[in-house]
Amino acid sequence: MNNGKRIENIIEKELNKIKNGYFIKSPTPIRITKDKKIIYAKKALCDFIGIYNQKFILIEIKTITKNFEFRRLKKHQLEQLEIIDKLGGISLIIFYLINEEKICYTNINDFREIIKNSKMKSISKENIILKTINIEINNITNIFN
Repeated sequence: MNNGKRIENIIEKELNKIKNGYFIKSPTPIRITKDKKIIYAKKALCDFIGIYNQKFILIEIKTITKNFEFRRLKKHQLEQLEIIDKLGGISLIIFYLINEEKICYTNINDFREIIKNSKMKSISKENIILKTINIEINNITNIFN
């Protein structure tokens, strides 16, 4: 299992420990070609959708080794996160730093500020740690407290 799927499974288990919430891992729409290759059929939702204390939640998870290229957060994902935020929901981006086994997160508005203030097309993992909120993997439920 790759790092992305592994951390998604861990986060899914932790999210569903939340008493006043319910979360679903969004399915990835795939299609199998005639030559048995798996391709993405269309643009998917962000990784998790849910509800917590009567608020709609949308979460996208990204794994990082050295840095995070902003283009890895796709246009349709940004749009989904922004729409939910504008409608009063909570839109989060969770970064999993693979080598450190650390989780950091930010909301969509703060992420937009990070992009706006960056002179680069990416952000280093060190700056992600500095500019986001750091939490332990087994305390993911603290995101909403």
